[in-house]
Amino acid sequence: MKFLFYVILPFVMLFAGCPLCAQLTFVQKEHDFGKLIWYTETHATLTVMNKGAKSVSIREVRTSNSALSVEWPNTPILPGAYVEIKVSLTMPLVGHFDQTLSLYADGSDEMQDIMHLKGYVLMQELRERNTDEFPYHVGKVYLSTDNIEFDEVNQGQYPQQVISVYNAGSDIYQPELLHLPKFLTMEAIPTRVLPGRIGKMILTLDSRQLPSMGLTQTSVYVGRFPGDNVGKDNEVSVSAVLVPSYDSTSVVQRELAPQLELPSTTIEMPPFGNKKRVKGKMLITNSGKSSLEISNLQVFNPAISVSLSKAKVAPKEVSSLKVTVHRDLMGVSRGRLRILMITNDPKRSKVIFDVKIAK
Repeated sequence: MKFLFYVILPFVMLFAGCPLCAQLTFVQKEHDFGKLIWYTETHATLTVMNKGAKSVSIREVRTSNSALSVEWPNTPILPGAYVEIKVSLTMPLVGHFDQTLSLYADGSDEMQDIMHLKGYVLMQELRERNTDEFPYHVGKVYLSTDNIEFDEVNQGQYPQQVISVYNAGSDIYQPELLHLPKFLTMEAIPTRVLPGRIGKMILTLDSRQLPSMGLTQTSVYVGRFPGDNVGKDNEVSVSAVLVPSYDSTSVVQRELAPQLELPSTTIEMPPFGNKKRVKGKMLITNSGKSSLEISNLQVFNPAISVSLSKAKVAPKEVSSLKVTVHRDLMGVSRGRLRILMITNDPKRSKVIFDVKIAK
C-alpha cells in the first residue's frame, strides 16, 4: 500500500493542479455598450489575461453574431501578462441584445473563456440628428438624397447604396420605390417605419443586367402611399458606370499599353454672366506606346454637351475635349455636372470629370 501511495500521489498532483496549462481569461465577463444607434459602428477594447504558467497565443475569438468583428494580437502572452483585443459592433436590429465572445488558445480545442456583450439598439429621431442629413422630402417622407450614383462597377459585382428615410408623418410608412429597372432591387429596413422614426432603403445593383458599358441612367420614384403616382416631386435619379476590367492583362501588354495623362479631372468654366452658355476644354495626352481609344464619352446632366477632336489618340499626341454648359437646361436633371470617359488605358479605364462654373 505504501508503494501505491508514492506512485499515485504525484500523478494526482500533476493533473489536478495542472501548473503548466495555459489559461486565458477575460478580465471582465461582461461589457455593456449602453444605448447604440441602429446601423452605427461602435468600438470597444477588452482585456485578456494569461493566468497560466506558460506563454500562449490567442488562436481565435469566436463571435455569436456576424455584426461583431474582433482583432487580437498574434504574439505570445507571457504568464501573468495582459493584452487588449478590439471589438467592432454594427447591430442591424433594434432592441436589447446579448452577444458572446468565445476565447480559444493555441494548442487547445477547448474554449478558454466566454464574455457577454450587452446593450440596447434604438433608432434616432430627426430632432436628435442634424437635419442636413435629410435635405429632400416627398410629402411627409424625408430623404438623405435624391440622387444615387454607382460610380465604378465591374461586371459581376453587386454594389449597394443607401437612402435614409425619416417618417415625419403621423402614420406608419412602408418604404417603396416605384419603376425599379431590372438591374436594381430595393430592401427596406425596417419594412414599416413608425412616425418620428428612421428607416433605410438599401439599393442593390446587379451589374450583369446593365445594358452596356459606360453610363446607364434612370429614375425611380418614392412611393408615399399605395397606388401613388410618379412625377418630378417624388423622383430619385440613379446612375451606374460599368467599366471594363483589365485584370487578365499581361505584364508585356501593360508595358505596351496607352497611357492617359490629364492636367486635372476638374474642368473649370467661366461664369455665365448674361450668356446662355459657357465653354471650356480639357487636353488629353497619350504618353503610352500604343493608341489611346476613347470608346465612351457621356454626360450625367443634359445641360452639358461635349465633343472630341479625336477619339483615337496616337502615342505622344493630344486630343481636345470641348465642353459646353447650357444655362437653360441646368434645372432639367438632378444629375451632377459630370462627364464620363471610358478608355483602353488599363490603369485609367474610367475617368469622371467634374464641371465647375465660376460664380
